[in-house]
Amino acid sequence: MADRLRNLARRAIGARHLGSGAGLRDTTAVCRKLLAELKKRCPDVVPPNPLKPGAVGPDIPVDVRTAGDLVRAAVRPDRGDSVLWQDGDNALVVHTAKIDLEIRDGQVIVAIPVQCDQVRRAVVKVSFAVGSAERPAGMVAATHVRPAGPPLVVEIWGEALTALAWQALLGSAAVLASESGRDLDGAGLIPVALSATPNGLQVLTMARHAFDRVPPSTVQSKAP
Repeated sequence: MADRLRNLARRAIGARHLGSGAGLRDTTAVCRKLLAELKKRCPDVVPPNPLKPGAVGPDIPVDVRTAGDLVRAAVRPDRGDSVLWQDGDNALVVHTAKIDLEIRDGQVIVAIPVQCDQVRRAVVKVSFAVGSAERPAGMVAATHVRPAGPPLVVEIWGEALTALAWQALLGSAAVLASESGRDLDGAGLIPVALSATPNGLQVLTMARHAFDRVPPSTVQSKAP
């Protein structure tokens, strides 16, 4: 699941290689000149310069189709297309591979197909109010107490389905940010704003602040 999501994020950003740039520190003047020419001719091949703590990174646009692919990859299990939830005598099948998105200005609706013994087929819709181009809201989002769907499903599973929908959105934004660039420690960037427009999602990134920096040794041990 993690590899699938990371690859989709890299494809969305258009980066072919992302790294810390540590190997470029001792380059010669000739190499620097060649590197500058490579950046000019093939900007997607060379990773961006690492950002200082707290510096703002790229603002990443994601079209509706790509956003849907990312959300599905964020919650889809490593095997199969669905997951089975159980709570006592209650059970629910969640078809993660068929999750869909509706994106409007300042609103994201995550449509989750489910089924159980009482409801053979249904779609639960979790609506989030997020930022927009005119009204940025950082990573703050609001939703209803219960999502829209069959009462038998949302009364028991509404909170869990809302959490799944938010996990999908947040996980997608986090991976997009991480794959868009690096900070001085080699750690991926983090998302600081999620906005929705009729064209898709917009993820604003930044480097971690000084108090939140990740030790380089930790970054290297977590690198894929």
